[in-house]
Amino acid sequence: MRFRTPYKRRIIILLLACFFALLPDLSSAQSRPKVALVLSGGGAAGLAHIGVIRVLEEVGMPVDYVAGTSMGSIVGAMYAMGMNSHEMKQLVLEMDWESVLTDAVPRSDLSFEYKGELEKYFYDFPITKEGVHLPAGLVAGTNITNMLAGLTWPAYNIRNFNQLPRPYLCIGADIVKGEQVILSTGVLHDALRASMAIPTAFTPVELHGKLLVDGGFINNFPAEEAKNMGADIIIGVDVQRDLYEKNELKSVVSIMKQISSLTREDVNIRNRELCDILIRPRTPGASTMSFGMADEIMRDGERIARGHFSELKKLADQLNRYPGQTKPVQPLPKVDSVYVKEMVFTGLEHVSPDYVKLKMNLPFPAWLTPKDIYRALQRVYGTNEFVKVTYQLDPVIDGVRLTVRTEEKEQNLVHIGAHFDNLFNASLLARANFKNTWKKGDQLSIDLNLGENPHLRSSYYFLFKDKNQYGLAAEFNRIYAYDYLDGRRIRSYIYRDLLVEFLLRTTWREIYASDFGIQSELAWFSPNVSDWEIDAFNSRMINIYGQLRLDNFNRVPYPTSGQKAELTVRGVNSFISGKIHPALILDMRYRQAIPLSEKFSLQPSLMAGFAFGDTIPYPYRTYLGGLGYYHKSLIPFVGSEYMERASNHAIVLRTDLQYRFRNNHYFTLKCNVAKAFDSFDKFLDPKTSLAGMGLTYGYSSPVGPLELTLMGSTGSKKPIIFINLGYWIR
Repeated sequence: MRFRTPYKRRIIILLLACFFALLPDLSSAQSRPKVALVLSGGGAAGLAHIGVIRVLEEVGMPVDYVAGTSMGSIVGAMYAMGMNSHEMKQLVLEMDWESVLTDAVPRSDLSFEYKGELEKYFYDFPITKEGVHLPAGLVAGTNITNMLAGLTWPAYNIRNFNQLPRPYLCIGADIVKGEQVILSTGVLHDALRASMAIPTAFTPVELHGKLLVDGGFINNFPAEEAKNMGADIIIGVDVQRDLYEKNELKSVVSIMKQISSLTREDVNIRNRELCDILIRPRTPGASTMSFGMADEIMRDGERIARGHFSELKKLADQLNRYPGQTKPVQPLPKVDSVYVKEMVFTGLEHVSPDYVKLKMNLPFPAWLTPKDIYRALQRVYGTNEFVKVTYQLDPVIDGVRLTVRTEEKEQNLVHIGAHFDNLFNASLLARANFKNTWKKGDQLSIDLNLGENPHLRSSYYFLFKDKNQYGLAAEFNRIYAYDYLDGRRIRSYIYRDLLVEFLLRTTWREIYASDFGIQSELAWFSPNVSDWEIDAFNSRMINIYGQLRLDNFNRVPYPTSGQKAELTVRGVNSFISGKIHPALILDMRYRQAIPLSEKFSLQPSLMAGFAFGDTIPYPYRTYLGGLGYYHKSLIPFVGSEYMERASNHAIVLRTDLQYRFRNNHYFTLKCNVAKAFDSFDKFLDPKTSLAGMGLTYGYSSPVGPLELTLMGSTGSKKPIIFINLGYWIR
């Protein structure tokens, strides 16, 4: 049968219609299924997310949305800004986690006076009208907030997280109402800080009118929220461990973790069921704070993700077949520095902005890097005036505005310290600080040392101009002292003095400080035995002194780099006793720490005291002996007893070889030689020479060094054992 031409046309049209009907709907290609990456919280275990992201990059997975909680919020934010897994890994491995998680400040950035406080006190707490006020968390989060601010610098001008290269949200928990809060607007680093604010470990964050803590306590795996963003496909990475079995609940820690997990288990199950691909990395031995295992945790995340490689690759290939629908994500431009044109302060009530600017020590206006601002705020935080010092950047015409956000400490603080040694037993030190008592910027302090050598000091300082302070102080000391003959203690007596002084203090760069003062001193002593006749050194004296101090040790105790020095020149004169003539007193202390290797360091030191005059008042002679710091004219000497050598002049050369054999555990070999003489014509006399050495085991604890020393010297007939627990409190 032959078809006529019209029939041929109709058949061809029908065949073409069938052909086009069988083709994919091109309009649907315009709406490729959207993919969300959901990252759970889990502390250090959340670093496994970075390893998973590396595999997602390898298979070419298009990711359109990101949602996370706690550590998942931090990794998720980096990924949402366009960072790749290699960049994230480098940041994690270079991070000083101990500093970030503890609000530790490099000692070089601490104010000069606060360095001294840290060497005496191990705890402080505020006193308010309501009584003792305990903190809302162990760590206020200054360092981690400022670290997150630097991490998110490329997004400093973004206030809607949908505008990130990958739209993003994270989860916080409203601690007042017990509700989850979706964080998708505002300052990005504030949202991250709120999402990881583990209660009791970190203080809560006030954001959007709510008081927020770690979102993981309500929703630690926000898959449902990612779906509500518009996701069709969800890839979930969950680093949370499963609930403990009955036989595993054998400790307080495991029970507390179980209770915390139970409150969100239903939410976790529901969110896991929403995932199209669920990846659950595990690193044996890793805990919430195992940041020292970062590299291993990231490798485990990658290893577990490779177990899903085939299904990830299949999904990525299917999604990438949509013509023109998968475009490479353009990372936010890197921002190495910004031009800070304006600077404002919030939270300042008792501390002046000029004082904060002085401590920041930054040029303004100027181009500044994240590191510049981070270090500047550490110097402000290192004054111990603030609970928290953070910042944010906001765009302005031709630059940015730097807002320094402060939270001042309570004005009245009590500091507590304690010390024990086997010479004078236990001592307790308490210090009360009262700020802005009479005038803005002033400080009234009262120090009380309770022990066998009691000490009381009251001082009032006022910031005069820039780096200068002037003040008045009154001080009382009572000290047990001894006389020796051939290395044997033969007499003991009690020395007391009462000082009233006016001084001017200047500091430079938190490393140097100088004092100039005038003292009125009343000194007297009494023997502990009635048959000992002593000359009347009891006297009133007028002293004029100048002192220069240097301190840039990287840490105390057990420094491994830096120097510490003190030079004091003092003129002493009695205006009552004719037996005491004017005297010139010079005291010098110098110690340096030199790193030799990762575990070894060398600490050479030079200590000297010189007293010039016809008659030298008892408290201003130079005494050698012991390892402690009990009063101003004592020079420690390894191998001899406390105050064993007394003379007008003394020079000590000492070298310590320090070895850190475990974290915070040390062995130190100490060797020293000395010359102790009353006049320079006796300098070469062999009897004025002394040598000693000792070996110390020490542990650096939160309350100070715990040390045991075995030592001896050329003048000792038997070894000496010395025990020291805690910081020296003089």
